[in-house]
Amino acid sequence: MALSAQKPVTFVWPLDSPRVLTANYGELRPNHFHAGLDFSTGGQVDQPVYAAAEGYVSRIKVSATGYGKCVYITHPNGKVTLYGHLNSYGLKIGDIVKKEQYAQQSFEVEIFPKPNTVFVRKGEIIGLSGSTGSSTGPHLHFEVRDEKTEAPYNPLEYYKLDDVTKPMIQSIAFYNLSDTLVPKLHKTVRINPNEDDVLLSDYSLFTLDQSIIGIGFSGIDRFTPTGSPNNIYMVKLYYDGRLIYSHKLSGIKFDDTRYINEYSETQGNFKYQKCFLSTVYPKEFITKAVNKGRIVINDTNFHMLKLVVNDETGNQNDVQLFIRSNKLSKYTAPSIKSDVFVNCTKNFSIKKDKMFIQIPANTLFYSTPLIVENTIETTGKLIVLPSDANLKSAVTLGFKVPSQYAKEKQKLVLKNGSAFYTPLIKKDSVYFAVKSLGWFQLSLDNQAPKVSAAFKTKKGKKASVGNTVSFIISDSQSGIGKYKLFINNQWVLAEYDAKSDLLVCHFDEESPTGHLSLRLEVEDKVGNKTKTEYSVRR
Repeated sequence: MALSAQKPVTFVWPLDSPRVLTANYGELRPNHFHAGLDFSTGGQVDQPVYAAAEGYVSRIKVSATGYGKCVYITHPNGKVTLYGHLNSYGLKIGDIVKKEQYAQQSFEVEIFPKPNTVFVRKGEIIGLSGSTGSSTGPHLHFEVRDEKTEAPYNPLEYYKLDDVTKPMIQSIAFYNLSDTLVPKLHKTVRINPNEDDVLLSDYSLFTLDQSIIGIGFSGIDRFTPTGSPNNIYMVKLYYDGRLIYSHKLSGIKFDDTRYINEYSETQGNFKYQKCFLSTVYPKEFITKAVNKGRIVINDTNFHMLKLVVNDETGNQNDVQLFIRSNKLSKYTAPSIKSDVFVNCTKNFSIKKDKMFIQIPANTLFYSTPLIVENTIETTGKLIVLPSDANLKSAVTLGFKVPSQYAKEKQKLVLKNGSAFYTPLIKKDSVYFAVKSLGWFQLSLDNQAPKVSAAFKTKKGKKASVGNTVSFIISDSQSGIGKYKLFINNQWVLAEYDAKSDLLVCHFDEESPTGHLSLRLEVEDKVGNKTKTEYSVRR
């Protein structure tokens, strides 16, 4: 049967009660906004996960990272729900996954069933909860996306919560915006909660040394008085009674999620969210921005600021203060001096100092001068500054392979902080797609992955194994690329968890018994290989 696009759809909760939410939409995560809700499963795995509404399975993905084992269901209302970090799939979906894994001889697969072929009913069990992928503990990650744009929406716009707890404003930050390319934190003011209201720690009149300013805030929201500290859904900023900035956390596209690095910053114990905009910014969740939220004070009088915060249920809190400037400042020139300037709204490419740099339009959030230093041929180092410039997407760095590496260029890696990048090779040059600027070191990765058995082995004797056999696999540079386990020369399914470096093969009723020959082949992302063999008894 085909699903009716006209049929109204209401969502049921994807887990049984109690519904404890440990993270909400828009929570500030490293390099991304959290795209959905995290449901606690009380530290347990294998809790039933239900389809939020009728629909068809449109995508299934199994990954050692990210959402691990996850399912996407497309519904008649044009929405797609996602269920991530599953421990296992229901029989219908599990059979499809297992068949594809054996066909590809790969644990990690991505499947797109044809529309309207794999149906699910509202409330049908589609899997069991777990902690697969990049999860830090057992829970269910749940999203609601737009079918056409794939933009994730705030799921609490589709559910009603019994929430009477007001959001809390913890601190206010003042930014100096006189340098139009580099906002600088000028001053912070701690807010003290007082029952249902908020009070400033000092008298609410503040004199600033700047007159071109932006406002930031640190705050949390709890679904219950003792619940997890989550992010605040809606923010409005008023200046002298006029609304100058507002946002609502919903609909942030995945292409824009790295905006979080420009939008927020940590100072001390607080993570501040800026109520002003960079040159490049995502428009989806911004609902108002007069002069991009920038405040220009043209006199020495006091002016009123009011910050209002709301949660998804409508609970509201606010703080009011008065500011003045004792110095009418002017816009200043960029602090970085260079003859190379990148207009962030335009495509940029340059060949300089024997290297190639390409920055697509809207990759940088602010235009900026660029400092380049290339000593790849002598020291293996290159520098591209400013190192604190946040990137929305990748920047390409290319250069001719130094003569000493010419015969092993496929083994080259470029290190930046804790990140290792592998190259695209074109003739005698290499190109790296990097996610940050700064200091880079070129080197060869000639180290094969490390492999060890996670079961007891004795020299000359067969190890005894039970229902599983496990291995620890790791690589310190380019990272794990491929892995294959063979039992008696037959490929078998082994599940890899990247966060723990653990590779596990689960035996079933069809698995062989007796004396078994195991062969594990692991390859990193530049082609270094490790092969180990074991004899075990089951």
